[in-house]
Amino acid sequence: MTNLPAFNIRALRLVGPKHSYRVDFTDPHDEELIRPLSIIAGEISTGKTTVLEFIDWCLGAKEHPEHDEVIANVRSAQLAIDVVGPDTDPAQYVVERALGTKTTSAYLYTGDLETMSGTPVRSFTSEPSDAESLSHYLLQLCGLSGLRLDQSPTQADSKTNALSFRDLQPLWFLTNRRLDNGDLAYERQPPRSIKLNQVVNIIFGVSDTEQSTLSRAVEELGAEERELARAVQTLRTFMSDAGFTSIKDIDSESDQLRIRMAELNAQKRVIDDNISARGDFTAELRANYAESEKQAQRIQTELRDRDTLARRLEPLRAQYADEIRRLDLVAESVNLFDSLTVVTCPACQSKLQSQPEVVGSECSLCHSHLTTDITDGQSVPDLSTERRSLVRRLNQLLAFTQEVRAEGDKLRRDLDNANVAVREAQSALDRVSGDIISPFLTQRDEIQQSLGDTRVELKTLLRARQMLLQLQQKEVELLKASGALKEARARKARYLQNVTPRDATLSTISERLFKILEDFGYPKVSLVHVDRYLVPFVRGRRYDKVGSSGAMTLIALAWELALFELAFEQGSGHPGFVIVDSPQKNLVPGAVSLPTPRGSDDEDAEVDQFIRARSRNIVENIYRHVQSWLARHSGAQIIFVDNQPPSTVNQHIVVRYSQNPDDPPYGLIENEDGHA
Repeated sequence: MTNLPAFNIRALRLVGPKHSYRVDFTDPHDEELIRPLSIIAGEISTGKTTVLEFIDWCLGAKEHPEHDEVIANVRSAQLAIDVVGPDTDPAQYVVERALGTKTTSAYLYTGDLETMSGTPVRSFTSEPSDAESLSHYLLQLCGLSGLRLDQSPTQADSKTNALSFRDLQPLWFLTNRRLDNGDLAYERQPPRSIKLNQVVNIIFGVSDTEQSTLSRAVEELGAEERELARAVQTLRTFMSDAGFTSIKDIDSESDQLRIRMAELNAQKRVIDDNISARGDFTAELRANYAESEKQAQRIQTELRDRDTLARRLEPLRAQYADEIRRLDLVAESVNLFDSLTVVTCPACQSKLQSQPEVVGSECSLCHSHLTTDITDGQSVPDLSTERRSLVRRLNQLLAFTQEVRAEGDKLRRDLDNANVAVREAQSALDRVSGDIISPFLTQRDEIQQSLGDTRVELKTLLRARQMLLQLQQKEVELLKASGALKEARARKARYLQNVTPRDATLSTISERLFKILEDFGYPKVSLVHVDRYLVPFVRGRRYDKVGSSGAMTLIALAWELALFELAFEQGSGHPGFVIVDSPQKNLVPGAVSLPTPRGSDDEDAEVDQFIRARSRNIVENIYRHVQSWLARHSGAQIIFVDNQPPSTVNQHIVVRYSQNPDDPPYGLIENEDGHA
């Protein structure tokens, strides 16, 4: 059976406002094929590690490179991947993340970098537990979605967290720092070590989906049991404080209250019958009272009509009076402002012999020639007829208003008499009713009050009964939850007894680690194993105590490759690729190195001297082992960042950065080459 990776890395592109920077991992002879081994070579400080860090960023890392040249020239990173199975159909996608905030979303496009769709087909959140997160999508490709990790695996009721793709990162990214810092398996970081060990357990079959499901069931049932226990205790306390202890007592008291209500309703019906029987004595008085009240209401209505009519006549009367005053003013203005009535000469103040007039368009007084026609003999209008007509109508209106007011005064007197009659009829009815009906009304009010109080008591008891039923139901649910939790714990315990023994897995990893170190040419390799925390030991010593920085690099690289090779061969959840930063660290001149640790003995010094003397041969052995394994396992992918890879692997170099402006490419950000 040929195992397939979850996905391969096709290319990385950094998109900037003016330039794009790209690294391809495809076969130079066939762009549809992914190189099994890709090497990014070049001098230091040229951006080789930045390539790996941006791959990590596109796969969900919390931070991206923040070098000055990156911030100035890059706005987003795009990672082209080939999804090849085994649980999905082959397809090509591009994952894009913008630079900036650590919680930035990611977007998925179909196609590769040349043919990617114009709009994303999916957007991803940054929360690993979210079903729409990038982590969940990548875990789906690996066949690990939905799994959960115990926070404290040694505790039966441990809380769980959703498995994140970031929890798999130590198995596919060996950073430069982890090569020799003594924290290869995160043994100095207990929380991360716990997660790493559980991830390895999942991938190698020590635990799987069933254990994750069982752990989650135990956690959820434990939380449900605790919640039900709190609810039961709260209800018990409340009912005890209220004095309600059992449904039987409540039912007995409720029955007594119902009997009491039936008796009160019977008494109420008897009183109503008595009131109805004695009501015949007051029939005539009630009729008289009703007739008096009806008469008073009729008079009140007529009075309201007369008052309304009188109020409406007032403005009309004022209007007629205003019309008469306007006619008087017009008549007076004719006499006061007639400009042609001149009897005294305006120049000498002598009395004129004749009244001035206009003769033939010429004034007889000033002899001015007039340009407008003035009709001779204009007469003063006669307003007396109109005034007499208005005065007559006003007098008629005044007379009608007086009649209306008189009718209103009469109606007021009639209304007072009618109200007196109503009061007398009511008083007579009250005297008779008080003697005959009032005692029954008092008794009826008392019964009605008792009936209301009884209903309130019964309602309180019924509510208490409902709460007791709820308490009983909660107690039953608590018993069921406790039983289910006990059974879930037993199932988990039985399962853990029957799964693949962890010791067998650790033994398999140890054997592969030994084999790889032999292939590397590690000197005097013996007593190789990994402990229960996955920390490697060589020659009986922990890897960070071997006394040689070069030896630490070899052990760390072999450890990473051992886990990758076994996981890929078993086809059990590993993404199918591994990226390594600086596999020659501490091995050859020109590579980053550390001095031999103090306290090393002669044997350690001999190993260190041997590695330094044969470093070039060891490096070639590393690449020879990698090439040999990749040739036997189609689909697996390894990406190395190496300053000085041996010439035997030149065909696997995808890019070589020169750090020389005259020999491009200078570096990843190729336009930042020192030239103006």
